[in-house]
Amino acid sequence: MSEVALPTFADLTRDLPRTSPRAWRFGALHVLNRAGGLVADGLRIGYRQGFDSGAFMDHVYANTPSGTTPLGVALDRRLLSRPTCEAFRDIRELARIAVAEAIDAHTGDAPAVVADVAAGPAPYLLEAVRDRPGTRAVLRDIDPRALDLAAGAARDLGVADRVDIAHGDAFDVAALAALDPRPDIVLELGLYGIYHDDALIRRHLLELGEGPAPAQIVCNVQTRNAEIEYIARVWRNREGGPCVWRLRSHERILEWAAEAGYAPASVQADRHGIYRVMRLVRGDRP
Repeated sequence: MSEVALPTFADLTRDLPRTSPRAWRFGALHVLNRAGGLVADGLRIGYRQGFDSGAFMDHVYANTPSGTTPLGVALDRRLLSRPTCEAFRDIRELARIAVAEAIDAHTGDAPAVVADVAAGPAPYLLEAVRDRPGTRAVLRDIDPRALDLAAGAARDLGVADRVDIAHGDAFDVAALAALDPRPDIVLELGLYGIYHDDALIRRHLLELGEGPAPAQIVCNVQTRNAEIEYIARVWRNREGGPCVWRLRSHERILEWAAEAGYAPASVQADRHGIYRVMRLVRGDRP
């Protein structure tokens, strides 16, 4: 059986005709979900801070349905059991494994320096730093709330002295190259689904390979998601606009990475095949 065709990215960025039954359906779902946010914690967080926010991701990772009424708890349980939310939790674990493998594969004389360019609260990296004495982390994000959470987590884990946290643009490759020492490993988790411009991502990978040239990159990409139109029409992003995410094949990311001098060391998928988590290595490194 052939797979159902998904709407294109261009389709998702356009409003549906007002006379379209699909427009009525998604409009009704949007209203119902917003109303659900009055009693269900996940929906409340999503509509207030964005379904792409660190706060919402933390709620999904915790996977503990909560709300102000039994109905709210039930609605939250339903939200947390959506395939996309299950995939979020899967890739968090896959990312944790890939980050640990990248640090363990580091072969330099000094302990590894790991830069997360869109860090959010960065739980997987901070836990890896805790478990690997000497490893240092550089956390950058444009969201000050996420950085505050990361700073608090670093203090709680006892690794604040090995973590450099500052506001930063994920695409500011020059800033990474100016770090002393330069990062051995760069994490770009969640980045390729939020930014829509293919040329931007391709150029960024090339600049990363030419500038700071880390030995390894850990990244993920959303490849296929049957809920992609629901998310775009019903959910909202951090700016309050439609939560439109870009689907890209992991093969395309690997092609761009190869142009920058990187090859895959591992490629892992979540249970629904929505995401791929990839660890890339430079040149002939293992």
